[in-house]
Amino acid sequence: MTEASKVLDIDRLLGLDDYQFLTGAYYGSGGFKDGSYLVRHPRETPEKYLKRRELAYYLNYVAPTVNSHVNPVFNKEPEREWRENPLFSAFAEDTDTLGTSLARFMKRAGFIAKLQAVAFIVIDNAAEQPGNMAEVLRQRALPYAYIVQRKQVKSYKTNKPGKLIEMTYTIASEVNESGEAQLETWTWTTTKWKCQDANGEKREGNHPLGRLPIVPLYAKPYEPGNVLPQSEFYSIAKANKRLYNLCSEIDELIRSQAFNVFTYPIGENQSENDIREIVTGTENAVVYDGTLHNSPQFTAPDSSSLVELRQERKDLIVEIYRMAELSHVTGVETKTSGVAKEWDFQNTNQVLRDFALNCEDAERETARVFELWTNTRVDLYSNYSDDFGIVDVAAALDNAGKGLDLNIGGQFDVEVKKKAASVYLNDLPEERFDAVMEDIDRRAEETQQAEDLNSA
Repeated sequence: MTEASKVLDIDRLLGLDDYQFLTGAYYGSGGFKDGSYLVRHPRETPEKYLKRRELAYYLNYVAPTVNSHVNPVFNKEPEREWRENPLFSAFAEDTDTLGTSLARFMKRAGFIAKLQAVAFIVIDNAAEQPGNMAEVLRQRALPYAYIVQRKQVKSYKTNKPGKLIEMTYTIASEVNESGEAQLETWTWTTTKWKCQDANGEKREGNHPLGRLPIVPLYAKPYEPGNVLPQSEFYSIAKANKRLYNLCSEIDELIRSQAFNVFTYPIGENQSENDIREIVTGTENAVVYDGTLHNSPQFTAPDSSSLVELRQERKDLIVEIYRMAELSHVTGVETKTSGVAKEWDFQNTNQVLRDFALNCEDAERETARVFELWTNTRVDLYSNYSDDFGIVDVAAALDNAGKGLDLNIGGQFDVEVKKKAASVYLNDLPEERFDAVMEDIDRRAEETQQAEDLNSA
């Protein structure tokens, strides 16, 4: 068996789960990196297939579409307020014992949730509690959070309304010198916890929470009890896999048929050996009998297949953005009505709002678990911005100009100018933005005063 055949046999035996597939699609790793996601043609030799895998390139549309669902939500720092609580203040500054703030921790959880449909935030307490507050803060002997991904979940139970009442998952406790993770298996119920280390040793105990210290952060609203839903980006990743194959097929076609073939007619009494020594090129000339009916020429391969594949690739990219609720950023020039464009923007903003609300709920639930662990009050107020700046700036400014052309004047013109400024300058620092708003008011007052003087 050749080396190429061995590679193909191994690839057929490999089974990848959704987590590996989605992670590979986002980072360009796994089968997108080594080319194993390329589908072998029926009559393609193993050697040629391996060469095609080596030349394959990945146009990653999964990462930008996932990022576009997360970055706008965290673009502005959420408003957070809580009671005077030094323990929670320390938790907000260092949520995971690694120096990660609550804001950065939630954004990391948000990326995982969007890509994998859900991320589980586990809030555990320090094993030992010092006797005074100063030592608690100095040693950071207070609750901390970490993220459990869906691939780590081994089992779970829900009650009739769909609330989690038990979950078992694995997590790396340490990494040995060979780079292999030592896994612990944790089980939480509403009253107990169990832990089994990599050596099989077990520990267990009770906890006072009356609930699981686990907060699911979902990518979108799901039915209660659907603990491990299918990722909304799975179909996009599958489409990107097809796009990956299309790019390889287009590249193969270009490499095989891109160059014209030089043809040199020969007569009945001519031998093929007569033209074997002909050297063609831009610095050479080919002499032939001008009385012949047929002359040397270049013949081009049929380009219809290449055109068709390129059009399919273009259509697939448009569909990827459509599935991601991002039809307005495809870069495809189409005549779209203002109503249709506004509808696209509203859909995108609604998707972002739903996710922002899920993040707010997850933060508040995290604070509630913290309250139960520490027997203190937090009363966290968390408010994510619902202004994501997803608007058609050109259309908004055009409408503002049309509004000013009505010459209504007065407060109407002031509000139109402020709305136009809020659309066009929404990324300005708050102080500079406020200065622009004040300048609009000041100019309106000066104009009004001048008009009053002229009419006096």
